Amino acid sequence: MISGDTIAAISSAVGTAARMVVRVSGPEAWEYARRLWVGEMPAAGGATRGGLSIRGMRVPGWVYCFRSPRSYTGEDLVEFHIPGNPLLAKMLLENLLDSGARSAGPGEFTARAYFNGRLDLTQAEGVAATISAGSELELSAARRLMAGELARRLAPVTDLVAQTLALLEVGIDFSDEDVSFLSPAQATERIAQADGTLTQLLAESVRFERLAHEPRVVLVGRPNAGKSTLLNALAGHERAVVSPVAGTTRDVLWAHVPLARGLIRLIDVAGLEETPEDSSGGGDDPHRQIEQRMREHALRCVEEADHVVLMVEARDERPPISLPRAPALTVASKIELHTNSVESICGAGFQPARPIAISAHTGSGIPALREALDRLCFGDTSARSAMALNARHVRAIDEARESLSRAAQQAGAGPELLALELREALDALGSISGRISPDDLLGRIFSTFCIGK
Repeated sequence: MISGDTIAAISSAVGTAARMVVRVSGPEAWEYARRLWVGEMPAAGGATRGGLSIRGMRVPGWVYCFRSPRSYTGEDLVEFHIPGNPLLAKMLLENLLDSGARSAGPGEFTARAYFNGRLDLTQAEGVAATISAGSELELSAARRLMAGELARRLAPVTDLVAQTLALLEVGIDFSDEDVSFLSPAQATERIAQADGTLTQLLAESVRFERLAHEPRVVLVGRPNAGKSTLLNALAGHERAVVSPVAGTTRDVLWAHVPLARGLIRLIDVAGLEETPEDSSGGGDDPHRQIEQRMREHALRCVEEADHVVLMVEARDERPPISLPRAPALTVASKIELHTNSVESICGAGFQPARPIAISAHTGSGIPALREALDRLCFGDTSARSAMALNARHVRAIDEARESLSRAAQQAGAGPELLALELREALDALGSISGRISPDDLLGRIFSTFCIGK
């Protein structure tokens, strides 16, 4: 993939748009771009508006030019911004390939940025995470990763481990001298400090996998409580058949509902009733058997959901139905039919947490319900500032902590064993950003001590 040749690709999303971007990067990028651009090319770091000659046609556009190493890839790089017609973009790419450029492989522009020192591995992962982000939280976490926040958080602990290792290795080299560079107590203190920093980082972080998880929220209640009407109102389209006749919903229905910080899967199950016939299994009556199977399916969805929302009709004074788990939210529906307070229309036997009163027909209370669902599924606003780690980051940090734990146990056993464990910890931390090498350690030694006096 990284061969030092010149690569080109369409860098904008598939489909029509106001503008499309075609990139070319490598030693011949400027030359290939100059053959297509009509007029004078801008200076490095500049942009100009003009036209391109594509298959004999003059196409208006912008050209952005960057010289190595001050570009995204660290190489000479040119970007063409043209009208958002996929056919024009394809024709422009074919012209660049005919000139001698090679079609870029998946992720090759970002890979070149990494190998040329423009990004570390965590920032490169942030680019991929930004592209695939499906919610505001995912996008926010990806931007922090792409900005290098994880590398900055790890830098102090990496420096501490590296400096401790450097002191130990210099002490080993000068073991014949009557000089002490680092005592066992000092080494133990440094190891504990490094481990504490990593433990705190894990505690304050969330997993990208969790951010990408699509919360499953089940609407449950008695027949004709308004669950299907609410599903349609929140989804923004008619997903469920709505009827004043109780028991319209016979099977599980679901729809994606967009909230402020992401999508949730809202599930509408058949209405639940508690009658002697339900508990008896229905005997040989096929209708009762179907109803019992619907009930079992609905209760299974309740047990498997991330969150349960109990719906009650505002005028229903009966106690709430029994569920295998407590609801996270309670919604009082059809308030447009009543003028009484929510507390009074829910009846004396109604005991769950204060309900959110809504009318799916008039829209009253729907914004408040959306906000409550957003907090329930995505946490409070403090989650926006949490560091997001993927499985590779967590695995590397865990490996570093295990090595530090073994190092703490070896603190009094001799500097060689201790240095071995610290080297393992440093390698694990370095694998996160991809920027730790033996030369780094050597540089720390020479910058700290005047060896060879």
